[in-house]
Amino acid sequence: MDQQTFPYDHDLLAAFPGARSYERGDLETTYLAERAGVPYLILVPRAGGGSVTVIAFEDERERATHLTQSVTA
Repeated sequence: MDQQTFPYDHDLLAAFPGARSYERGDLETTYLAERAGVPYLILVPRAGGGSVTVIAFEDERERATHLTQSVTA
C-alpha cells in the first residue's frame, strides 16, 4: 500500500477515468479507481480546499481488506 497526499484539485480525479463513488461521508467522498491495473482508493474533501489522499494497493484483495478494516475499526 502506498499513500500520497496532494493539494485539493479537481483535475486529480480526472487522472482516474472511470473512478466511481464508493461512499459519501460528512467530510469526504471516497472513490474506487483503477489505472494501469493498479487499484486505488481516493479520498476527496467534501468542501473545497484541503487535501486529497490517494492510496495505491498491490491488488483488489488488499484494497478490500483496507475497506473492511476501515469500516469495522
